[in-house]
Amino acid sequence: MSTPEVSVIIPAYNAARYLSDSITSVIGQSYAAWELVVVDDGSSDNTAEIAGAFLSDERIRIIKQSNKGVSAARNAGINVARGRYITFLDADDAYLPENIAKKYSILIQNPSIDFVYCDAIMCDGNLNEERIEKGVATDNLFRKVIEWKGESIPASSSNIFVKAGLMKEKFRFDEQLSNCADRYMKIMLAKYARPYYLPEALIKYRNSPGSMSKQVGLLEHDEKYIISKIVQENIVPQGRSRNKIIANIYLILSGSWYRNAHHPARAIKYGIKAILTYPPVIRKLAAKLMQRGH
Repeated sequence: MSTPEVSVIIPAYNAARYLSDSITSVIGQSYAAWELVVVDDGSSDNTAEIAGAFLSDERIRIIKQSNKGVSAARNAGINVARGRYITFLDADDAYLPENIAKKYSILIQNPSIDFVYCDAIMCDGNLNEERIEKGVATDNLFRKVIEWKGESIPASSSNIFVKAGLMKEKFRFDEQLSNCADRYMKIMLAKYARPYYLPEALIKYRNSPGSMSKQVGLLEHDEKYIISKIVQENIVPQGRSRNKIIANIYLILSGSWYRNAHHPARAIKYGIKAILTYPPVIRKLAAKLMQRGH
């Protein structure tokens, strides 16, 4: 096949249940000059067999590796991607037919832009639409992402359409992260790359009951790691702003332990850490407690 313009990377671990939907959504794109790299991350189900059923399309290939996690799987795809642009798709999500065409067009027409994101259709486990999650405008995107003010770039990595050279030369998914690998990548892109927001829903995000976002222990590990990176790499300079951001992360962990894991002791622990880190956050914490009281 000729060299593709766009490389689509799907990390797949035990993804047999949904993988056919995601691959079919790529094949159904109105823009055709793509390649699809499915990275089978040591699956024990029939993920490889399902992906293999699509190999009659010469634009599709499969890479197999031992189980190393979603970040390592995405990085393996980046390493072999041949397109000028890279976009990602989680194995349980799907593209609308115009997704690649519209994002590709923006980058072609605006050479100074590094990556594009759009709105997302939030779906149930059967990809039935529940609501539209709007992205945020690019003004002060870094602050919005790092303070976790909503999703900012909804559908996470399945939404990112980026220059391949940027990913290969400057960015990789941090392999120490699982639950928050997407979030950390968004932080890095928002800080160091030039974004473009397309206010149109072109992605379907499947909110599965057992999704990683519900695993609070992983969330705790990853957010504490992100805090360490903020400090060690001076992503946010020392001072009031950094303290506020870290306190906000502690509040998110507090709420997650309370709502999702039903573990009030750990929720209280992180609530206290938030207050000690940035005392004015107590007003935000009090407001949340009052909401729960109602």
